[in-house]
Amino acid sequence: MARQKQLRFAALQTMDNVVDGRRCRPDWFEQAFGLEQAVVIELGCGRGEHTLAQARRRPDRGCLGVDRNGARLWKGATAALDDGLTNAFFLRSAVEHLDSHIPPGRVDEIWIPFPDPLPKTRQARHRLVSRPFLERYRPLLRFGGAVHLKTDDVDLVDFAERAVRTVGGRLLGGADTRAGDEDETSVQTAYEKRYRGKGRTIYERQFCLV
Repeated sequence: MARQKQLRFAALQTMDNVVDGRRCRPDWFEQAFGLEQAVVIELGCGRGEHTLAQARRRPDRGCLGVDRNGARLWKGATAALDDGLTNAFFLRSAVEHLDSHIPPGRVDEIWIPFPDPLPKTRQARHRLVSRPFLERYRPLLRFGGAVHLKTDDVDLVDFAERAVRTVGGRLLGGADTRAGDEDETSVQTAYEKRYRGKGRTIYERQFCLV
C-alpha cells in the first residue's frame, strides 16, 4: 500500500489538472479558469465525486476539488482526465490555506459535503463551518455566492447556523430528507449513499455570507 501511495504522489506531479498548494504558481487559478469563469469549490473533496459530477453537469463552470490527501486526489484527478473533463481541477492543500491560493471574488459556490463533525468541544474551531473558516470563505465568494453544507449530523447543522449568524450571514434555504425523499438529480457522495442506506436523515443548508 505504501508503494502504491508513493506512485500516486509521483503521478500527481505530472497531472495537468492537479495543483500542489505548496509549490504552485501565483497565477495558477487564472491559468486554470481564466478571468471570468464561474467556479464551484468542493472542500474535503476526497475522491472528488461531487467535483466530477458538477463538472459533468455544468461544462460552462469551473470545478475545483480541494483536499490535503494526495492519494484520494489522485483518484478524482485520474477520473477527470479519463472522462475528458477540461473544467475540473484539484488543489492539494489544507482548507486553512485556501485564501492563499484563490483570488477574492471568484467563487460562486462552496460545497462542504459530509465534513468530519469533530464533535468534541475542543475541536470546534477546526470544523469547516466554524467562524474562522467562514471568515476565510467570505472574501472568496462573488456577490450572491453561497456556501452549501450537507451532513447527517444535526448538531453540526445547529453549530453551522449559529456560526453563520456570528459572521453576519444568513440561511438561504435547507431541507431534511431520508432515503426516497431526496431530489433524484442531486449529487450524492459515497458517504451520503451509505448514510441514506442506513435510514439516516440528511440535512442540507445553504448560507449567504455577504
